[in-house]
Amino acid sequence: MKVKNLEKHPEGGRFKEIFRSEKHVTTTDGRTRSALTHIYFELGEGEVSRFHRVTSDEIWNLYEGAGILLYLWDDAADTLETIELSTKNREFCHVVKAGMWQAAKPLNGKVLVGCSVGPGFEFEDFELIDPESATARRILSTDATLTCLTHRNTSDE
Repeated sequence: MKVKNLEKHPEGGRFKEIFRSEKHVTTTDGRTRSALTHIYFELGEGEVSRFHRVTSDEIWNLYEGAGILLYLWDDAADTLETIELSTKNREFCHVVKAGMWQAAKPLNGKVLVGCSVGPGFEFEDFELIDPESATARRILSTDATLTCLTHRNTSDE
């Protein structure tokens, strides 16, 4: 599958929005959002999606490539969970609950996934981790090898 016209994403990688529902919903805090959005999201060899969170539930779907590792940080429990979406594991999708810190990296080579967000994604609902934050320090105290998921790679700029 060749996806064209992908744009750089602040978390890393590239994306293209392919669906935004015309139906709108009101969130519990009174904001109006599309009911659902969906993007293609691509990471190349050596690229990562840095830790970020959104205010809605997000479903990751593996479309192409060997697979992807999803890293989920639960701020309240100070726990890190790793989910592997891959053809080898026969796991192709995973739901990330609203507000959960999430990051990802390909198992190897390029990977193409789809991300559905409901209520729909808006950049104002997106928070990229501050590498100097207490959350980043707690993540790294759990696994120091995850620096690439908390700190911006200068080649991304």
